[in-house]
Amino acid sequence: MPDLHLPADLRQASPRRELVVRRTLKATPERLFEAFTEPEQLKRWWWPSGFAAPAAEVDLRVGGTYRIAMTWPEFIPQESQFSHHMGGEYYEIDRPRRLVMSGRAVNEEQGELFATLIELTLEAVPEGTLLTMRQTYFDPMPPKAALEGAEQGWAEQLDKLERLLGAAGADR
Repeated sequence: MPDLHLPADLRQASPRRELVVRRTLKATPERLFEAFTEPEQLKRWWWPSGFAAPAAEVDLRVGGTYRIAMTWPEFIPQESQFSHHMGGEYYEIDRPRRLVMSGRAVNEEQGELFATLIELTLEAVPEGTLLTMRQTYFDPMPPKAALEGAEQGWAEQLDKLERLLGAAGADR
């Protein structure tokens, strides 16, 4: 596993870059909080379009961990694929308003590739909930393609989450 020289608590690391995504979703803060913390729901929307999450594990407590597996879309050549998952530790849990966690990209063959700090804020608004996602990057930085695609990736994930919320709303 590569030696990253990152503190276990990324809130102590020196930030290099930050991505902020805001979106209003037609759901309550509690419903969104559940979508970000319940394994069965994470499996239905996590990862951008074309990718899938075949497994998710969550130990929702400060100091607890999560892990979300990834499968690649068929259009990416097999030789370009690698075993990958996202995981991390929970630093703050203020249900249903705030969730702070590390986001560690792990390649099964090489170990941890990079780590980010993910801060989610959920604010009730008349239209539903304003989600603010702040992702902070540190050295070592993600690969250029991953960094350049992060905003689009989050947009695609949140599109999938909106569809999940719409389907769940129809069931209620």
